[in-house]
Amino acid sequence: MNKLFALLVAALVLFGAVMAQQTPAGTNISNQASASYIDSAGQARTTTSNQVITVVQQVYSFSITPDGTQAAPGQTRNALPGAPVYFSYTVSNTGNGSDTINLTTVQDTGDNFDLGSTAIYLDANCNGTIDPGENTPITSVNLTRQGTPGASACVIVAGTIPASATNGQFGNLNLSGTSAGSPSVTDTNNWARATATTAAALTATKSASPAGSVSPGSNITYTISGSNVGGSAASGVSVSGLGTGILISDAIPNGLTVSTAPTGSAGAGTVQIVYSTNGGATWSTTSPLPLTGDTTGTNRVGMFISGSGAFFPQTASYTFSFQATVPAASAAGTAYSNSATVQFNNGTANQTITTNTTTNTTASRYSVAIGGTGASAVDGADTQTLASAFSGSTISFSSTLQNTGNASDSFTLSLGPSTIGVCTLLQSDGVTPLSGPVGPLAAGATYTVVVRCAIPASQTTGGSVTLNANSVNNPSGNVATLLDGVDETTLAVTSVVSGYAVDAAHNTNGAAGSEAGDPTNDSRPGHNPAVNPGGSALFPFEVSNTGQNPDTYTFSASLPTGWTAVFYPDSDCDGSMDTPTPAPISGTGLLNNGSTSCYIAVVQVPAGAAPADATPVTGDNVQFTITSTTLGSVSDTIRGAVDVNLVAQVTLSPDRTGTITTPGTLTYTHTLVNNSNQSGVCSISGDGGSFGWTYQYSLDGSTWAASLSGLSVAANGGSQTLYVRVLTPAAQPIGRTDVNTVTATCTVGSATASDSASETTTVVGGDLRLTKTGVSYVGTSSTVRDANAATALPGDVIEYTVVASNIGTGNLSQVVITDPLPSYTNFVSVSATISGFSGGTVLYSTDGTTWSATAPTTLSAGSSIYVAVDTNGDSNITAADQMPPSATITLTFRVQVQ
Repeated sequence: MNKLFALLVAALVLFGAVMAQQTPAGTNISNQASASYIDSAGQARTTTSNQVITVVQQVYSFSITPDGTQAAPGQTRNALPGAPVYFSYTVSNTGNGSDTINLTTVQDTGDNFDLGSTAIYLDANCNGTIDPGENTPITSVNLTRQGTPGASACVIVAGTIPASATNGQFGNLNLSGTSAGSPSVTDTNNWARATATTAAALTATKSASPAGSVSPGSNITYTISGSNVGGSAASGVSVSGLGTGILISDAIPNGLTVSTAPTGSAGAGTVQIVYSTNGGATWSTTSPLPLTGDTTGTNRVGMFISGSGAFFPQTASYTFSFQATVPAASAAGTAYSNSATVQFNNGTANQTITTNTTTNTTASRYSVAIGGTGASAVDGADTQTLASAFSGSTISFSSTLQNTGNASDSFTLSLGPSTIGVCTLLQSDGVTPLSGPVGPLAAGATYTVVVRCAIPASQTTGGSVTLNANSVNNPSGNVATLLDGVDETTLAVTSVVSGYAVDAAHNTNGAAGSEAGDPTNDSRPGHNPAVNPGGSALFPFEVSNTGQNPDTYTFSASLPTGWTAVFYPDSDCDGSMDTPTPAPISGTGLLNNGSTSCYIAVVQVPAGAAPADATPVTGDNVQFTITSTTLGSVSDTIRGAVDVNLVAQVTLSPDRTGTITTPGTLTYTHTLVNNSNQSGVCSISGDGGSFGWTYQYSLDGSTWAASLSGLSVAANGGSQTLYVRVLTPAAQPIGRTDVNTVTATCTVGSATASDSASETTTVVGGDLRLTKTGVSYVGTSSTVRDANAATALPGDVIEYTVVASNIGTGNLSQVVITDPLPSYTNFVSVSATISGFSGGTVLYSTDGTTWSATAPTTLSAGSSIYVAVDTNGDSNITAADQMPPSATITLTFRVQVQ
């Protein structure tokens, strides 16, 4: 008996190993890399690669048990000549997709006889008996993928021993299976034996109710029944502690508990319910309940039918039932397999027969909880709240996702409509986009997900967004019900305060005017320079970012008709034009909150302007408005006055600034105004092109020339629009600036008047380009399955290659590449190479903070790999680590499909 039980345990261990779940066919494995860096302008930036998606293909695999050979059959049935025999089998799908298993029977040619009337039947309740409604022969079974209900089926092979067979003769029969999805996948070692006998022969079948899947905490009722189908009455065997009789013995399945006494009856003899707590070595009628099964079969229940001599006649039957409870904490997929034995004497020798094996599997309970960081079980009303935030800022919420079910599961996360701006789902590093489901997560496991929300600059009220979590295996459900496949958490901001404000003030000899800090009092008494027509007046001023967010501001001027204003930086804030004169600007550039910068507005009075004697404050005739580029409603205005003397002249305006790529094209426009009292004939030329740049001129924007002449402009404010086109060759360095001074020279009567406008053009560009490719390999071999990693099988290795290239002409710094471990995969290896660096060491990290020159050998589910280059030798990654133009970092990341 101990040997039989050991064989059963070994078979169940093998069955569990075979049934290890694979990634389901059709699953998408998505992977996308990201990188962070500081560009050549000192701005922190992020970028993402293209996404590589691999579709898991179907693996066809199944098993039929019990196994057996012709010499050592897996099952033996004894019966009278001419009587039927029944063999019980379990067909299990061990692949990752649904399949149909075609079934046939094969007779042996080296035995004593062939069984007649062979047929295969579906044993729907796995009780080893052909019940009413199960008497239609089948040739195949349809099975869902492993790990799901319907992944296995019980079948019975029936046959009849020939009436001519003599005592002791036998016939062998094999059940053979073939996968319909992949006919090369077969199982053909399932031989069974029928032996003709005229001696006593007891049958034994076992049923489990319910059959198949069971819920944690529920009960399973096992029933063992049979009868004497032999040619004579059966006798008993000697059982320690009980005497002589027929013993039905059942080892309680590992983990199940029997708390109530079994029941039973028999057609002859005296029935006693018996127990053993030492593996069947001795038995007793005294109840030791409750008893819990273990892996060694220590605790057993049974029924003893006592009698003397050959007391159990032909056709006499018996039945024995007991109830066992499934642990409330039973993990999904836990298999409870059970078979019983019957010991008797057939008149000449002691016999031990084994029933069919019933297998119950703990049903999967898929549920999810999501809430604030560290939460382990939250309900659907969970809310994470920030008291306040500034408009224009970016806020992040960290939420804990927990698998509260009893089975490994993956989860789809989504965001509901947001009233706090544009929100993005990120992985736990807070940088890498979350693509595809999270998981699989083991039962009870957690994962941190980050929701980043950019609050609009114009937002003035609080808001919220809902983060939803759905089980992939149980995607629907009631949010208000715990332990369900759906949960949500609300992420909210109670109050949003404007993050933008600006204050402008006049600056006199380096001292801010009295209106500084008071955006409502920006007049400047006494600030009224006198200029000739065509001249200019300077207005030094300062701009302070009094908001909470970095911002840029544009400059605009309100001036008398025909007047213009050009703005310049005042780097030393002394109120005087810097030497040499800097390039004109149209705004502040980026100002951090709390910082102040100085500027000078140069008001150009047009030729021919009427004389003016402006009275300070009440007669201010110029004003400058500083406006936020982020939130147009945020601005401040300063005022001043200009006295004008009448002098005839021509003007060419405005000065222009712009940016251009390399190679690239940019068009500026200017206006030539003749404020003289007589028409003029003008020519246009420029002095730009120091670096091989080309400048072209046009009056209509379509016909271009290297210069213009013979241009007639009417007097008294007559004007002409000029177009200037800039063309840059390739390979210009980022930040290179060329200034083209456009000059209009006009003949007015006997006099000559001229004016110029400047065009300041700066080369921009330079960025990090991130590209990703993938290849899938057959298992761990070097044989390519798919050169684009579009498909893979469980067990295959996917190799991702991420290439980060500095495609610009300026250095990038602190470049960090991040690649997350995709769901449904296990980490294999990572490596990286570099080119275009004059020096540097590749460093690796699994948290983005701690770096090592040694590549990691493990990476947990939901984590990411980080790669960067240490160029200053401090074994860390900081802004001091530079990636020069044309340099590349190549990351090779290998994972294996689960």
